[in-house]
Amino acid sequence: MTRSLAALFALVMALSPGAARAAVMLNPAVTITGGVVRLGDLFANAGAEAKDPVAAAPALGMRATYSAAWLRAIASEHHLAWAPASDFDQAVVTRASRYIEEDTIERRLLDAMASSTAGNDAELRLDNPAIRLLVPAEASDALAIDGLNLDARTGRFSAFISATTDAPGAQRLRVTGRLVVEVTVAVPNRAIATNEILGRSDVEQIKLPRERLALDTLTNASQLIGKSAVHVLRADQPVRAGDVQEPILVHKGDLVTIELRTPTMELTAQGAALEDGSAGASIRVTNTQSKRVVDASVEAPGLVRAGMLDQFAAR
Repeated sequence: MTRSLAALFALVMALSPGAARAAVMLNPAVTITGGVVRLGDLFANAGAEAKDPVAAAPALGMRATYSAAWLRAIASEHHLAWAPASDFDQAVVTRASRYIEEDTIERRLLDAMASSTAGNDAELRLDNPAIRLLVPAEASDALAIDGLNLDARTGRFSAFISATTDAPGAQRLRVTGRLVVEVTVAVPNRAIATNEILGRSDVEQIKLPRERLALDTLTNASQLIGKSAVHVLRADQPVRAGDVQEPILVHKGDLVTIELRTPTMELTAQGAALEDGSAGASIRVTNTQSKRVVDASVEAPGLVRAGMLDQFAAR
């Protein structure tokens, strides 16, 4: 008889609603993501109400400690069969976070300034190179960048950065620094004397910060090769448009041959150049016999060509 009663009691307990429910247990230390603490974060086996929010999450990277009395009240409010074993019971909740480091911040800012680099090599020099951004652990490396202000002349910039997730307590930092755009520039690889003609072997390409270059800086080797130096050019220094010119083939005072060609005749005379001239330049030349001044085009060293017969008229 006793054995039958025991079996009946075991069957009743097995069929009761709470028999299959595991015991509610306190989580004394837990790390969470998101902006709220949920019932299931504090208590294991919290049942259907496990996802119910019970408190705001601590700030990123911080922790909150909940006392035995507070935990008892929460358990009672949600009808959990739990009571603290002593007044020293507590739950410590830490908000999961991580840092986006300076190198990632630089890359994201450079991407945002891509239109200002024009495809050239560029780097950022941050005023605070140790900067890092605290973000939720679940956030990606993507950054929200707003208020970007860039001075095209100096390269100075400022911007605000934050995590792309709308997370309570997420940092929003102001970043300042300088954008350094490096431009490939053709320069002399040695000192070039006045009137010396630059050859291909005299030119090399180097990278220079864009802010060091004047608007009329010559950047391509083709703009230097075959040109004559107006003054001494220093090695590895950028060259401006006024620093070189087409080679002077005829110098002021040079004796030259004045040539005049028409479909029916060809005339030559000796002259003296009244000014310097490069290939194709128009200069004034004095006919040494008639003393008349004509305009002539420089053809080669010592050779100029007059355009029409009437140009031999006296000035």
